[in-house]
Amino acid sequence: MKPTIKILSVLGCACVITTSSAFAQLYTFDEFGNSSSPATLPPMSPGVLQADPSGGLTVPVLVYTVPLPLLMGDVVLTEPGNPSTGDQYSDVVRFWNPTGINLTQIIFYSDFSATDPADSPADTGLPQQLINPVFINEVGPEGNNGALYTPPAGGAGSFPGALIQYNIISDVPEPDALALIIVGSGLLLFTLKHRHQANTDSVSD
Repeated sequence: MKPTIKILSVLGCACVITTSSAFAQLYTFDEFGNSSSPATLPPMSPGVLQADPSGGLTVPVLVYTVPLPLLMGDVVLTEPGNPSTGDQYSDVVRFWNPTGINLTQIIFYSDFSATDPADSPADTGLPQQLINPVFINEVGPEGNNGALYTPPAGGAGSFPGALIQYNIISDVPEPDALALIIVGSGLLLFTLKHRHQANTDSVSD
């Protein structure tokens, strides 16, 4: 591919991403209580462990709040083709606002097992009963996956008059794994640089 075509291709992709982002307003949250919000909508709070406001579980659950009257319902994340889950769902994100007030609680439920023990605040188990569920597939490798959810009109998490998207991060790389990757990359770069310097010195001699 010619350099000019490559540049135009990259610019075209950037324009598509920018255009999509301009229309959709993105909330991002993960299983550890981290969140980010679009600049044009009220901010989502960080997630905190508290009593389940919906009564889905009897143990404390991870709850975010958004000062918007979002529509109620469950977003169910599935792991298709994963033998460990038997193609069942592994996460449930519940939009809870039974009174329709200007404050919605978002509950992040995540499953855990003997082979996949709890390692985040969201790992408290799954509710037995679902509320108007919408099923979507997770994407990405196990241990670093999630889903981008765009509510349908009248669906869970929708807000009349605004196109909202939710970046639901189900699994994030463990800090130890990230540290090993960073250290390994640093050692590799150091070794390559050292060899290059040695080769340069021997040529000069």
